[in-house]
Amino acid sequence: MITMKRFGAAPDGREAHLFEISGENGTARVTDFGAALVGIDVPDGKGALDDVVLGFDSLAGYAGDNPACYGCTIGPSANRTDRAEVPIAGTVYRLPKNDGPDEANNLHTDLAHGLHKRLWDFSLDEGSDTVTFTCGLADGELGLPGARTFTASYHAADTDAGAFELTVTYGAESDAETYVNMTNHTYFNLAGHASGSVLDQVATIDADAFLPVREDSVSEGSVAAVAGTPFDFRAPKALGADIGADDEQLRRAHGYDHCFLIGGYREGGSPRHALRAVDPAGGRVLDILITAPAAHLYTGNWLGDTGAKGGASYAPRDGFAFEPEFRPDNVHHGDWEHPVCAPGHPYSSTIVYRLSA
Repeated sequence: MITMKRFGAAPDGREAHLFEISGENGTARVTDFGAALVGIDVPDGKGALDDVVLGFDSLAGYAGDNPACYGCTIGPSANRTDRAEVPIAGTVYRLPKNDGPDEANNLHTDLAHGLHKRLWDFSLDEGSDTVTFTCGLADGELGLPGARTFTASYHAADTDAGAFELTVTYGAESDAETYVNMTNHTYFNLAGHASGSVLDQVATIDADAFLPVREDSVSEGSVAAVAGTPFDFRAPKALGADIGADDEQLRRAHGYDHCFLIGGYREGGSPRHALRAVDPAGGRVLDILITAPAAHLYTGNWLGDTGAKGGASYAPRDGFAFEPEFRPDNVHHGDWEHPVCAPGHPYSSTIVYRLSA
């Protein structure tokens, strides 16, 4: 079942909306501002219901600075891009320089005007419990070529095993070759969004390798095995077990802020398992399935927000994000997988959030 209500006025004066997609096993809330995921209510092992997604009660939180990008759809270019340059077919396109010690690089395309700061059009399919958002960009807008149309579809369903699934499908079409690498920037706390640190929550990541970062958090361009490092989550391990280890990569990022290469990728493949997270205290379980080659684990190392949902405040490591994507800065590394969006070749990426207890 889908219900819709007003969510406040966007900066341009148009009305934004909040959509509630409900099933027997849970409820998700999404908004047409930033095509953002605002909340997911699911029970714990004792049946207690809570919202496990960090965010805000009103549009103002999402339309304001929101440097953490809570719940937002990020694009066209997610993560960090060296020198804020994107070469496409022999031409170098320039994104805003907005990240790094000297602000020489790019983060998430445009922090003030990116897809997460726009009011999207919407359509509802109540028969399938699906909300679809659509946003267009003109040729050259946000620094990249092509007249582009982006879609973000949220579909909720109950599973036979008693879980609640929210499937997010991203798409993009362009009339010229362009660059698209979208992701979802939701932060989870499986004990409840206002429950404090997530460092006791246990994660398993289906990755044998990760991407080391430079001092400015841009990918070094190398691939490192997780074996024998604090980045080995192939067996269940608390997020905080090794986060304080004497490790140069953890020092550079102030914790986990790294891309993991998820096994089994193939272009056009079905969603495959990437992460399982468990709250040992309450028993909630989150499984994330993805079609992208990789996903970025961020342990909320710089969180610091007041006036969040229900008056909550979020401190560092009060939530974790797991952002499916192509490898960050792949445009500067020819042997890495590259997303393609061109006439006749649309971009697509699917994320499945499966919550159970």
